[in-house]
Amino acid sequence: MGNTDRPMGFIPHGELLRERLYCIETVPTINVCIGDAVIASGDHILTPKKGYLQSIRDSAIPDGVAGLLGAVVSVFDENMKPTRYIAPSAAGNSTIAGYVMVADHPDQEFICQEDADGNAIDTNEGSMNVDVQSDTLCAPQSVTGLSTQELDSTTAGNAAALQVKIIRPHEDDTPGDDSDVGCRYIVQFNEHYYGDTMAGIA
Repeated sequence: MGNTDRPMGFIPHGELLRERLYCIETVPTINVCIGDAVIASGDHILTPKKGYLQSIRDSAIPDGVAGLLGAVVSVFDENMKPTRYIAPSAAGNSTIAGYVMVADHPDQEFICQEDADGNAIDTNEGSMNVDVQSDTLCAPQSVTGLSTQELDSTTAGNAAALQVKIIRPHEDDTPGDDSDVGCRYIVQFNEHYYGDTMAGIA
């Protein structure tokens, strides 16, 4: 079966092991979308609805950055009303731009599409590691607001410093397809904020 070009970021696969609420500080530099892999900032902000919450880093795309926190499963504005995504211009209440629920368990599995840019991930690279690939400012899909993040196919290797662990190809997709349409993979975050790192299988 041929692959379908449908970037969606990182969507939880199987059981959702844990989700936690985080905040986004006012006027972020990047978009924050459902499906985005995000990074913890380490700062705790006093929010109007949920008390002190840790914020996610909102100043840089996560590509190649160690210690991924998890992936966004839902987005809310500063009043806790659901919204498609938080844009860089969002001021919120001048303290926070909004809230995000993040699937942040170190063992959580996700589905993510490779970008197949340059070359697709080979079938013999099925248990290796790879980095995240984001559009400029983590721009979302224009209609759905979903993440456009993908797996950066050209980075596939066995280095522990690569962000994402490939577990296996999605059963409905074809790995090793050197076209503009990428295969979806079942993955975990390798260098996790709450976990340990491991090298890929060479």
